This record gives sequence, C-alpha cells and structure tokens, in this order.
Amino acid sequence: MLRKMTEPEFAPWAQLFLAEYADDLSANYGFDALRARSEAQQALHAVLPQGVETERQVLLVIEHQGERVGYLWYQRNETNAFIMDFLVLPPFRGAGHGRQALASLEAMLADEGISEVRLRVAADNPRARQLYEACGYQVTGHNMSKRY
Repeated sequence: MLRKMTEPEFAPWAQLFLAEYADDLSANYGFDALRARSEAQQALHAVLPQGVETERQVLLVIEHQGERVGYLWYQRNETNAFIMDFLVLPPFRGAGHGRQALASLEAMLADEGISEVRLRVAADNPRARQLYEACGYQVTGHNMSKRY
C-alpha cells in the first residue's frame, strides 16, 4: 500500500535518501565521501525546499500490514511522472513489495490521467534494473559522464 508521507516522516527518510544518494554519487561519479554528501544535500534542498509540501513532488511511504517497508518519491507534470527515489528497506527486499508499489503507483497515476512513468537506474544496481524490466520498463537511453 502507498500512502502520503507525513511531515514527521520526512527527516528520517531524508537521512536514508542522503546516504544512498551520496553512495550513488561516489560509485558512479567518483566523488569522495565529503563531496558526495554535500552534493546530495544541495540537490535534496534544491528539489524539495518545502519538504513533503513541495509542489509537483510526491513523497510516499510503502506499507505492508501496517509496517513501513519502503519509500517512493516521484515528480509529476501534466503528462508523466519521474521516479526520483525508490527504496525498499533491506529486510523487506525480495518479497514483492517493489513490484506491488510500482503497480499501485501506476494505477494511482492512471486515475490522474498520467500514462507514463520514467526513472533512472544506476549502472551498478542490476537488482533494480531487473525489477523495472520485469514490470515492463524499457531502457530509453544511457547517462554518460567523463571526468577530467
């Protein structure tokens, strides 16, 4: 089940997000830990300046039998949604919660007239890519970077 994140849930989620995003920046862009954390904090503040109340940003909690099993954050416009962050907490992975969350999100968005969901998956995250492909998502391009 997906439900809207509450204000008190924002700070704990943000700490998880910042840690994971900083790891992603280090792994995929070669940033040292300090720079990665700083970049992640700046990005989060820039995109979510009003936290859960930021316009066009939707922060959700994934629950199963009343227990929080993950989080899903997406950005929407008139025609599509872009998944900004999707996390099933480690103890709950492999139990179908990710697949169910994506199906619930798609149904919710379809009711709002949105017929396309986009996302980015890190090159070093084959498990996520496998989930997305199993749910019908297709590769539409590749992000590339060069450090010099």
